[in-house]
Amino acid sequence: MAKLERVEHHLAQILCVEQFSDYCPNGVQVRGRRTIKRVITGVSACLELFQAALARKADLILVHHGLFWDKDSRVIQGQMHQRLQLLMKHHLTLMAFHLPLDAHPQLGNNARLLRLLGIEKMEPFGQYRHQTISFMGSLDKAVTVDRLVKTVKKRLRIDAPIILPFGPKKIRRIAVCSGGAPELIHEAKAKGADLFLTGEANEPLYYFAREEKIHCIAAGHHATETLGVRALGNHLAHAFDLRHFFHDTHNPL
Repeated sequence: MAKLERVEHHLAQILCVEQFSDYCPNGVQVRGRRTIKRVITGVSACLELFQAALARKADLILVHHGLFWDKDSRVIQGQMHQRLQLLMKHHLTLMAFHLPLDAHPQLGNNARLLRLLGIEKMEPFGQYRHQTISFMGSLDKAVTVDRLVKTVKKRLRIDAPIILPFGPKKIRRIAVCSGGAPELIHEAKAKGADLFLTGEANEPLYYFAREEKIHCIAAGHHATETLGVRALGNHLAHAFDLRHFFHDTHNPL
């Protein structure tokens, strides 16, 4: 059991929230119960996750993608009304951490992605708004793109990533950025990566990868961002003696 304020302060400190320029609020977005016994984590704030929180009798919902974004309308209607109504009716607290969770060197999405591929020694990568949000590194032993694709599919539990196999025969140096970051392939190439792993692909990505001769795997925005929030939930459970449940909505995108 823990007081919400203690959990809130702890997460803000370890994730260095104040250091990031983001386009959403990081931390508490909806304040419910002040005492936390159970926490449920998921990638994105959605009704399915909120209903899972009720089923698990969770007090705190912790996500990577929260409800509020700078570009969104300030009118509360439709799905936003439904989501807020459910949270407030049941006194559920919602917390979200976006870029601070991407960038964390132990608990973050990108550090976890590299470790999933067998890379422990990491270098800063991924410039966004004049801040570094990701990492890159080198495999101990070079592998083929087919071998790496098999590893990604198995460890992220996905079936059909987008593969642009235009780089060298053997891959050693890999840059990653979870979620929607196809534009960072330019930085990956400039820093000598053989392969760039991200979540989403866009149309220009194909031509850049083919013409600049770099491999790219787009493994899904959701799939590449399950790692950080799950690790953060496990960390909270250990630090505050809480019950933690991870709920995967199995979003294919």
